[in-house]
Amino acid sequence: MMSVIQITIGKLQTLIGMNPSIDWRMIVLDNPGGSDALTWCDLEPKVMTPLLKAYQRLVRILPASEEHRALRLLESGLHSAIQIANLSQDEFARRWAVLFPGDDALGLKVHRAALRRRGELLLHHIDEVQHNEPHYRAARFK
Repeated sequence: MMSVIQITIGKLQTLIGMNPSIDWRMIVLDNPGGSDALTWCDLEPKVMTPLLKAYQRLVRILPASEEHRALRLLESGLHSAIQIANLSQDEFARRWAVLFPGDDALGLKVHRAALRRRGELLLHHIDEVQHNEPHYRAARFK
């Protein structure tokens, strides 16, 4: 019997297959123009978009030509660079070895990419918080 996760991942795989010309690293799924560019067929955009975003988060930290690994990572419960970066290197290496035996060097590379991405996102978040401080908004910068 197939689990709900396997069925959902299967639908995601179908959606990705129906849109071979889409660059999943670059498409902006929050923008209506981005999601309108996709061929949805019978799949519900409201249901599939969060899963597509999780897939996209993983694709962005995987090396080019390794995007196919994102589906297995999603299936295992890993869905973002932040989640991966919060795992110790040893814990992620153990999980990676279970999913992709013999590709330890690639797993280390993915963990490092997740750490870099988390750092970038953290700096962006801090910048947003600081720009929304009352004293910053009250200043008259040109």
